[in-house]
Amino acid sequence: SNQQTLFISSGINAEYGNSQPPKQYGNEENMHKQKLVEDEFRKREEDLERRERQLREEQKRLEDARVYGDRVPNFPPIPAFFPCTPCVYHNIDFDIAPEHQLTVRRAFYHWQFTVFCYLFNFVVCFGMICALGTKAGSAFGLSLLYAGLFIPLSFLTWYRMLYNAVRTDSSLRYMLFFFFYGWHIVVVGIGALGVGGGGVAGWITAFKTMEENKALGVLGIIVSLAWCANCLIAVYLIMQIHKTYRTTGQSMEKASGEF
Repeated sequence: SNQQTLFISSGINAEYGNSQPPKQYGNEENMHKQKLVEDEFRKREEDLERRERQLREEQKRLEDARVYGDRVPNFPPIPAFFPCTPCVYHNIDFDIAPEHQLTVRRAFYHWQFTVFCYLFNFVVCFGMICALGTKAGSAFGLSLLYAGLFIPLSFLTWYRMLYNAVRTDSSLRYMLFFFFYGWHIVVVGIGALGVGGGGVAGWITAFKTMEENKALGVLGIIVSLAWCANCLIAVYLIMQIHKTYRTTGQSMEKASGEF
């Protein structure tokens, strides 16, 4: 009986005492899924970092191209069959920051209006020499000189100076712009007066011409009004641009440092 009990007890131990717990297949499957999720998340994170790096490099490339890049001249817009070619690259939308584009565009329109004033003044002075003879010769000659000289100089000295000052955030160019633009205001103000024989059909010349030729006198008055408008627009713009100059942190110290 005791031997039988011992045998049964030994059998139970052999069957159950040495057995291992069953494997947890569910846990392994969850761990495998979690690993897949982590790998997928890591891949997406690396892909986002790669795209962000590419965007930064592209942004830097565009910024370098805007400031330092070799840009094909496109201004003035000259037809391809002309022997002359454009001199400078001009693209406000690409070169100028959006918050300053309106200011630069207004300055460009003002420069175009200045071109109109010089050309219209030349036409009126040409009419004066045709109608009044040699006594209007000096006015005609000077008006031709002004149109040929001041149109390109106005573009280079104050409009292009402002364009590059805003494009490169240069205090020195801002200072040069204020200097040359101030002289432009003085010149058009004197032009509006129209001192006799000065080459500008301003108020004085217009009223003197009215005595001999009313049609030319009326045209002279229109030119005078154009010069006055030019001067007022210039005063308004220089005040607006000075505000921009202040808000962008420009100063004399920075200008001297650039110099």
